[in-house]
Amino acid sequence: MTEDLRPPRRDVARNRQALVDAARTAFGDHGLQAPLEPIAVAAGLGNATLYRHFPTRAALWEAVLTEPLQEVLDLVERCRAVSADDPWTGFATFVRETAEIEARNTGFSDLMTTDYKDAPTLLDLRIRVQDGVDALFHAARDAGAIRPDAELADVAMVQLSIAGTIGTFGRVAPDSFRRWVDLALDALRAPGTPREPLRARPLRGDQVRRALAGRQQPSTRQKA
Repeated sequence: MTEDLRPPRRDVARNRQALVDAARTAFGDHGLQAPLEPIAVAAGLGNATLYRHFPTRAALWEAVLTEPLQEVLDLVERCRAVSADDPWTGFATFVRETAEIEARNTGFSDLMTTDYKDAPTLLDLRIRVQDGVDALFHAARDAGAIRPDAELADVAMVQLSIAGTIGTFGRVAPDSFRRWVDLALDALRAPGTPREPLRARPLRGDQVRRALAGRQQPSTRQKA
């Protein structure tokens, strides 16, 4: 039997793209466990169409998240090239750039902490990213640029704290996360190494109060 190599009908391709776009927005606003049915509504389609294109949540994740995870993997590879000559800059660039990704509402922390056991493409990409981060961290620590008592798990703590800072303060001070990134990196640096200037101004008292007050109100995930 001859395989049908014809491209999908325009309406089929259009519906699929509408679902992917709606899912990208929903996952960014509400996290990767956002309910699926509202995604179909946002795309102007029915649930049957959603499940015909993406029978499982994992299938939808792969359609939406493969590109962002590939972006992170590409970043890791660029940082490893830098790390060969300057291990600290390679490591610090990765932390700073993934913070920028998080601030764009890509949800880096969700990308790296979600269980992808039913999404093999995403699982493979994440393993490669994690292996690259491991290499960046150990290269910098072995070179004496990172404090000797720091561990790789501390990097995960830093990145989760960056996501929390963006979520809490992003609305009132969109650049404030960069100051926290610099402070966190400073805490990881080996004693006696030069300190780098903080890139963002400190928060004002009224900004802190507004941000903390906003945490008491139901809201979607922050878009920086």
